[in-house]
Amino acid sequence: MRKSFTLAGAGLAVLLLLPVPGFAQSREAYQKNAPRIMEAFVDVVARASEATARVLCDGKEVALATVVEADGYLVTKASELTNNEPSVKFKDGQEYRGKVVGVHKPYDLALIQITAKKLPVIEWRKDTAQPGEWLASPGPGPGEKPLYVGVVSVAARKVAACDMPGFSPPSTGGYLGVTLNDGDGGVLIGTVTKDSAAEKAGLKVKDLVTAINGKPVKDVESMIVIVSGHKPGETIVMKIKRDGEEKELKATLDKRPSGQANRGDVQNSMGSELSKRKNGFPSILQHDTVVKPYDCGGPIVDLNGLAVGVNIARAGRVESYAVPVDAILTLLPDLKSGKLAPVDEGPKRETIKEAPQEKK
Repeated sequence: MRKSFTLAGAGLAVLLLLPVPGFAQSREAYQKNAPRIMEAFVDVVARASEATARVLCDGKEVALATVVEADGYLVTKASELTNNEPSVKFKDGQEYRGKVVGVHKPYDLALIQITAKKLPVIEWRKDTAQPGEWLASPGPGPGEKPLYVGVVSVAARKVAACDMPGFSPPSTGGYLGVTLNDGDGGVLIGTVTKDSAAEKAGLKVKDLVTAINGKPVKDVESMIVIVSGHKPGETIVMKIKRDGEEKELKATLDKRPSGQANRGDVQNSMGSELSKRKNGFPSILQHDTVVKPYDCGGPIVDLNGLAVGVNIARAGRVESYAVPVDAILTLLPDLKSGKLAPVDEGPKRETIKEAPQEKK
């Protein structure tokens, strides 16, 4: 029978497992990744680790995956996959050839199907984890220490990519030279940099940008993505509203000023590599565990071993993101339906071989 803990009680229980430190004992022994801290979470992650698997593409470990249905469905981080027929390996050595049957790009989630039955399924928490709660990321297998331990930094919330700590436009993208604010039906120009592409095009403060090259501009994030997707020297056509009148302006993009785009990434990546795709998710649960990119896709659980989300990105020096439970459960039917099947499924292969034995 599983024990149930309150946050305060579980935190106290963890501390009681540790000996009283002497003055000469190093403080490193009491950091989150210290062996004795990690050992205190072995029971916490035991059952969730059974529902965690390692994903391999062409023999290389690229991500973790979370079992979401017993008949062979797992979710993982889509952008870490290098093909649509990855292998999935459990701690007991069982390896299954899989197939990506659905991809949700906004959340960077992929659904993998394997031919297995009665897989252990992750148990989801029904309510939202709150700031300060302890969390742990299990590895694939029973009886192991967690991969990472930390706490919730910010409760699950909707957020624009440009508001995230790790966000910065690509340094190779075009530069318009404006600051932006969300507006009604588009994006409002906040400031215009002198001698910039925006000023030369005639863009003014309080102009409402509604489309660029025929693509609708719905919010700040979408405008940044569109503009940074073009190279310096390319010309974009902006549809704007000014004093109730619609206009079209053409801007030839500049090169982004040196050092402006990636300064944040340099600081944030200190201590560990950042994920290739680390922002732009519709909603996130933020925590402070330093999850490595190839360990994204696995669950993150509370002190009762219940998953509060699926790790999706290492975004900054002390920021990692998880897709919240409610978002995952909402997306599963569409991921299974075939409506979100990947466009390029790669070369056809033999039918997936049945596992020699069922997992219990």
